[in-house]
Parts: sequence; C-alpha cells; structure tokens
Amino acid sequence: MSKSWIWRLGVAVALLTGIVVSASAFGRPGAGGGAQGASGPTVRIGWVPAASWTPWASLKAEGVNVELVPFKSSNDSLTALANGSIQMAPVGYNNVAALLTDSDPKIRFVSGISEHGSVFIARRGSGITTWADLKGKRIASVRGSTQYVNLATAMQNHGVDLNKDATFVNMQGFSDLNFALQRGDVDAISTFPPLSGQAVAGGQGVEVPEIQAGMYDGSFTVASGILAADDFLTDHPDQAERVLRAFTTRFEELSADPEKWARTYSALTGVAEEKSLVDALRKQYIKPALRMDEKAIRSVPEVLTRLDIIKRDTGDELAGRLDYTLLSKVTGRSAAELGKGK
Repeated sequence: MSKSWIWRLGVAVALLTGIVVSASAFGRPGAGGGAQGASGPTVRIGWVPAASWTPWASLKAEGVNVELVPFKSSNDSLTALANGSIQMAPVGYNNVAALLTDSDPKIRFVSGISEHGSVFIARRGSGITTWADLKGKRIASVRGSTQYVNLATAMQNHGVDLNKDATFVNMQGFSDLNFALQRGDVDAISTFPPLSGQAVAGGQGVEVPEIQAGMYDGSFTVASGILAADDFLTDHPDQAERVLRAFTTRFEELSADPEKWARTYSALTGVAEEKSLVDALRKQYIKPALRMDEKAIRSVPEVLTRLDIIKRDTGDELAGRLDYTLLSKVTGRSAAELGKGK
C-alpha cells in the first residue's frame, strides 16, 4: 500500500493471525484471557493513554477481573485484538477502515466512545488567522492519522491544498509536534488534547477560531469506538456485557463532570493537564459519544479514499462490523436510536 503505516499494520495482522489464540484461551493462565480469578476470568482490555478514552480505562466491572493493557497506538491495539492477546479496546474507525482493504479480521464495534479530537494550533507570531493564511506555511501532523485527515480535507474544502499550497511536515509521533512548534520548525500543527493545551499553556502556540470552527468541513467527526473480538462476544457474552455495562456507567458519570474526567485522566497517566482537559471537554474538542452513527462512520473510508490514504472505499465492510446488540441491551435504547441506519 502507498502509506507505510497501513502496510505495517497489514503485515503485522497477517503474521499474527496465523497464530491466533483461540477462544478457549480466555481465562487460562499464560494465554490471551489471563488467569482465572476469584470473581471470574480476566478480561484483557487495551487502551492508548488518550484523554478521550478515560472512561474506558477507569471502568470497574462487577464479577469480572479486568486487566488494562496499554498500547502506543490504535494500530497496536487492533493487532492485539486480531491475534487474541486482548478481548476489547477503543480503536479509531479509520484504522479499521484501512485494515479492511486487505484483511477480514474477526472483530466488531460494540459501542462508540468519542467524536471530534482534532485541534489546530498555530505558532505564536505565525500570522495565521484564516484558511487563506495557510498558503506557504509549514504545517505538521502525523500522516494518516485522524488529525491529518481532518485538516487535509478541511483545507481542500476551503480552497487550500495541504500538499501543494503549503509544506506538509510528517512527524512520527504527536509529542514531536509540540517540540517542532516550540523550536519554530513549523508554523502550525494538527494535534489533539491534552497536547494542544500544552502547546497553548507553554506559550508557543495559539488556537485559531476560524480554522478550528471548520476543522471537520468536508470530513468526518466520528473518531473511535469500542472494538471486541468476535470469539469473545460469542463464547463469553456475559463477560462482554459486564464490561460494556461498566463502561457505559463510567462514561455517563464522567461525561457529566468534566473536572472529574480530567482528574481521572491525570491519575491514570500522571499528566497534570486538568485545566486544559476541562477546557477541551467544554469546547467539545473532545466529544464523548456512545452512539455509532452508521452514516457518519461509513463516510470515514470514503474520505480516506479521496485523500489516497487507502486504495478503496471499505464503507460496506466497516458498517458490517457495527454491532448494536450489546449496547442496546445495556442502555435500553434501540439500535436505531444508537445510530443504526442513520
């Protein structure tokens, strides 16, 4: 494939699916499900330490031993799900859309978790206040990420081409963006909270209201959902339900209290960014979302195809992996209310 991060993901999954841990490994010491505990088998759930996934990382499920497994990226979590070493994890819709171009992983989205998540930050003194000001500027992000896609698509929508009218600077990781901005190597970045808040608090970056207001123009607002392995859902429905019920309870609790959300994230990660996280939640830079809006999710691979990030539109395959059954059961809402067919 033309984009190296997608190629690496495909190779990793292809290699690992040859040694898939079977459903019988769930709950057995040394296998994908972990050891049998006093309150039942261990369910291994993955997460990337992102602020938007705080309710997932802090859930407490009755009758289930939950082991939280950290990963560096959604792609890493997705690979672990495909090879059976974890049972559930938040994953970006864009990551699954890319994987589906070449693979048929046995996985299903069982809930939404977040929307939005992209924040544009200009270097202080760069003179960027409008979309037109982006022409001739050096703009950095991580190619293929949701933040890259949102910015590139929005720029097209506003008559500016990220790769022709500006100079795109590709970074290997999001933490590198703030350093580049601080050094003056770039004029702007497309990133996510709390890194965006750190750039502003540090004095090197500023928000640009006009650009932020249009960050999703022509693009998608949906970001990620809770992904689960098919065999886990089929063979251990009670455990899956307990975990998802605990997640939705925690989700509603933290969504109603931005300060508690921020404190919980800081406690999980040691990152003292409570003020900027509260601000990001209130401005909906991070937008909690349990619903899985099928129409919006179908638009993700369409946008990726248009930008030549993936080689074909996998909208039908992605929509086919939206399973509303469990979320409907734990919330008491119908599949239609949760976004099916919308």
